Amino acid sequence: MMTPAKISASGAEALDTLSTLVGMQFETLERFSGLSFDTSRSAITDGFKALTSFSAVKDPKELAALSAGMVEPALASGISYVRGCYGIASDLGESMGEVMNAKYDAASKDLDLALEKFASATPVGGEAMAAAVKTAMNATSKAIDEAAKVARESVSLTEANLVKASDAALKATAKAAKTVA
Repeated sequence: MMTPAKISASGAEALDTLSTLVGMQFETLERFSGLSFDTSRSAITDGFKALTSFSAVKDPKELAALSAGMVEPALASGISYVRGCYGIASDLGESMGEVMNAKYDAASKDLDLALEKFASATPVGGEAMAAAVKTAMNATSKAIDEAAKVARESVSLTEANLVKASDAALKATAKAAKTVA
């Protein structure tokens, strides 16, 4: 039975969970901001270095070689930024998943206890109804676990493919830069 104390405790717990999730969001925004700031600072510094190098160029062949040599570092920086963003987003997903899984587990236990009380308090048929709800809950729980497993495998596969594709792009760019130089 829900008492005023239980309702108050439930509300306080919900606010605490919300506060935790909002805190995770702000931490993630700070990480994204830091990554963006560092990447921008590096790009500006590299741009000024490039301008200085271009001002010292004396012939077209030297200009072509210098330009080609700048493509690979710029691409590497872009790939590093994308990987950083992906890592930050992935960390947020994992952290939020942990919080929500803990809440789901607690809610499932509370529901199990409520069903036990319901089954024992009802005269005829209460056990069958409680068993049906428990069976549905178990099936739902298994489906959620399976979906989470598939999602983790998909994330892992996507990450591996991202690394392969970016490494291939870097190698191709380096090869092209050497050909031009």
